[in-house]
Amino acid sequence: MSQEVEEIIVTGAINDEVDKEIFSAKVIDKDFFDKINIVTVSELSKYLSSSSGSRFQTNNLDGVDQGMSNINLRGLDNSSTLLLINSKRQTTAGTPSTRGQGYVDVNIIPEIAVKRIEILKESASPQYGSDAVAGVVNIFTYEEFDGFRLKTDYQSTENYDQSNTKIGMLFGKAYENGNYVVAFDFLKRKPLSAAEIEGIAELAVSGLGRSFKVSEADVVSSGLWAGEYKKNQKIPDPDCINNGGVLTNPTTCGFQYGNRFNIVNDEDHNKIYTALNHEFDKFLYSFKLLLSDVNINDNPQSPSYPALPFLARKINPNQGMSPFNVPVTWYGRPLGSEFESPYSPKKIDQYHFNQILKFDIGDDRLEISLSQSGHKNDHFRPDIIDSRFLLAINGNGGKNGNETWNLFDYRENSQELIDFVKGAEVSSKKSKLLSLELLYKKTISDSINLVIGASENKEDLNINYDEISRAEFTDTGALIKTADLFFLGGGKNVSSSRNNSAIFFEILSELDNELTISSSARYEKYKNDESFDPKFSLKYRINNNLAIRTSASSSFVMPSMAQMFSSEINLGSVRDLDDSSSFVRQARIGNEELKAATAESFNIGMTYSINSLKLLFDYWQINFEDRIEIESSQVLINEDPFNPAITRNENNELIGVTTTYFNEESTDINGFDFSIEYSNYFEQFGQINYVIDLSILDEFLTPNFSKTQLINRVGKFNYDNHTFSLPKRRINTFLTWKLAKFDLNINTRYIDSYVNERSIKASAVELGYTNKINSSLMTDISIEKDLKVREGKLRINFSIANVFDKSAPKLYDAPDFSFDTRVHDPRGRIFGIGLEYNY
Repeated sequence: MSQEVEEIIVTGAINDEVDKEIFSAKVIDKDFFDKINIVTVSELSKYLSSSSGSRFQTNNLDGVDQGMSNINLRGLDNSSTLLLINSKRQTTAGTPSTRGQGYVDVNIIPEIAVKRIEILKESASPQYGSDAVAGVVNIFTYEEFDGFRLKTDYQSTENYDQSNTKIGMLFGKAYENGNYVVAFDFLKRKPLSAAEIEGIAELAVSGLGRSFKVSEADVVSSGLWAGEYKKNQKIPDPDCINNGGVLTNPTTCGFQYGNRFNIVNDEDHNKIYTALNHEFDKFLYSFKLLLSDVNINDNPQSPSYPALPFLARKINPNQGMSPFNVPVTWYGRPLGSEFESPYSPKKIDQYHFNQILKFDIGDDRLEISLSQSGHKNDHFRPDIIDSRFLLAINGNGGKNGNETWNLFDYRENSQELIDFVKGAEVSSKKSKLLSLELLYKKTISDSINLVIGASENKEDLNINYDEISRAEFTDTGALIKTADLFFLGGGKNVSSSRNNSAIFFEILSELDNELTISSSARYEKYKNDESFDPKFSLKYRINNNLAIRTSASSSFVMPSMAQMFSSEINLGSVRDLDDSSSFVRQARIGNEELKAATAESFNIGMTYSINSLKLLFDYWQINFEDRIEIESSQVLINEDPFNPAITRNENNELIGVTTTYFNEESTDINGFDFSIEYSNYFEQFGQINYVIDLSILDEFLTPNFSKTQLINRVGKFNYDNHTFSLPKRRINTFLTWKLAKFDLNINTRYIDSYVNERSIKASAVELGYTNKINSSLMTDISIEKDLKVREGKLRINFSIANVFDKSAPKLYDAPDFSFDTRVHDPRGRIFGIGLEYNY
């Protein structure tokens, strides 16, 4: 089962054994990892009450980081939870989140090789440096393994045609002077289209399907568009419904794009792991290598994006086969509802290679560690080439330059002409990290252990766009070259690096059987800033049953390379003055002057044990200063709809928004963790283990629009703020009943209700949308049995996730999906079967 820390190589990992009661931490062992029946490490976040805002599933309507995932603690941004592999750093991805934050892509981890996962729910910057503000997720792989393990898992949704097939192999063996481990892990995910889930994409409708507005009164005597029109009259496609469009109002033919996208993409995950330990005469050498290759095979998109440039241009008579006698404004897209969705595939490659030399010097030890890691994400995002489309509507399109694009009846356009205007935003984003670390561990006395260390890190970021996708900016951030694309804005090429160095120490003092003190500090310096962060932790055992613990520390988060150097232009949804929803270009400009965010953290807790029962309680508090955030496009519009950073056409229609990163003045967060653990053996009923984990987020205070006061974001969807949804309470329970040769596991996952302060249109109210996102309670059941097979052991597992087939609570987030992608899983009941053979 999930359990509070026994002896962990924490997170600090600086001392080999840390008292089980001095830190607020939790260990996920292999047994628990298997019992929750997940296929990726990031799905673990659904079973952590302290996790909020994790990327455990993809939102295909938002951003470019499909196929990537992370685990997030305390609802802070992605860069405030440090993810380690065997206590060593992994590079952050060169592809940031839609909020601009760099994070470690946890999809590098081969699940078959996971031995345990340690989750520290308090700051650890004094031990590990940047990012460890909310806590640390430390994933340990098998360093030693003797035998062979084959594991297969298959999961299938009951209501939809989506499944996951997973195969893992693990082999290890000892030899005279050491041992080695080799593992392979393969995952095949079948897609799940939003069209399969009723209503989940019903709000994902664009008003830019196919409509035109005449600039003057006009009469069209014949043809599809025949009629008499008044000045500034907007006219929908006469064949809107037959062409697959939707009439969003009497004058607008819209396009329902949401059903084109996937909830789950067609994905292949291929991972390799190997480890070696070899003892030489005077030192021990070890290495661990992880390789991953994640392929997003489909990722369907709209046939084409809205023709945003044409909202500021007029279509003249006879241009684009116009039947009108006056200039018209086009509200549409080159390829609409009649066309198939193109794919936007991605290829994501990662590696992590760590080598360690250990030298024993008397009773002391010197450890030298060199880690190299990389993340590469190749993007292909279909769009229309702007310059070619202009040629086509003016009669100069096609291979021979003599074809004309018909804007008013797309059936008249040849396939050759369609291929002529098609293009894509093509880019490759690479990040690398080289990390050298020295640790000297010294035993001063039987009760005092000391570690001193130093580290040097070098980060590289390389971003390359092809010519039509490349944008250029001035030093002040003004856009001087746009991508030659209708909608996707591309970005600038980047080739940057930076170094940071640190020295640190940690000392653990066990003064007597009652009192244990841990002290640590770290000084770190990088290009723009420097930071000194101490930490003090204390545990006092009052009696055999009761112990109290407390810690205080400072911590910091360096701006990511992407936040400092890259500039990108992405599509995103915003609400304008009249609450109309649209997808617009959102430029995100790097800020090289960013400072590190700093935080002061405080924890106090207690552990009470009696017989088979253990109670754990923690109060935690984080006071952030200069927290790094991306400006919210929505906030800019709300504050000043005509801000210079907001681009509009001559009709004041929203075209785009330019944002950058900034250091927010302050963010104050606090909450409570409470756990109950019960374990007992009954002669008649067998072994029963039961755990209840409760996390309460009490305050999450960030500045209001005018920055005159702090607003508590807890219990809100936070659509207009650069934070995640923040439900107040999360409760997870885990029951394991071991009877005879069977293990019965029953888990529950409760997420509190929260509110959406956005105004809801009357049409959405009629569909059942309210300002409340209902609470969610899901129950999972599995049963396991062990069988002897020749000289090995076979474990069979049958599971049902979401036994009662609960739907994801409804959310009004037009024009996005109608569920919260960072909180709820919409797939319904899922059946699973697993086999594990150990020899």
